[in-house]
Amino acid sequence: MIDALANGIIGAALVLAVVTGLFAYLRRPTPQVVGAAALVLAVAVVVQAVVAAAMLIGGERPPEQGTFIGYLFFSVLVLPAAFAWARAEPGRWGNGVLAVGCLTLSVMIVRLQQLWDMTGG
Repeated sequence: MIDALANGIIGAALVLAVVTGLFAYLRRPTPQVVGAAALVLAVAVVVQAVVAAAMLIGGERPPEQGTFIGYLFFSVLVLPAAFAWARAEPGRWGNGVLAVGCLTLSVMIVRLQQLWDMTGG
């Protein structure tokens, strides 16, 4: 895994969680700029997943490989699912779901880093 990219994803997800949480509190619809930020963040997560998958194929294995693969798979899905829900429900709850999705993503990336660091790679 690329540590700098993972740290960037975590930071961006936390910032996006705060912004969408604020929009949820203000009962505002999800603005387009949040959608663009979520798209960029989702692309970064896919890049990180592809790199991690390539490293797995290359022979590096975390001790808890099944857990790692599960987190890797669902980390790619959580943000698009939360964003789709936010677009379908443009009020307070949609932004709240997107905020929780961003928080979930940041925790998943932290856990992926922890699992990967067990390999020594």
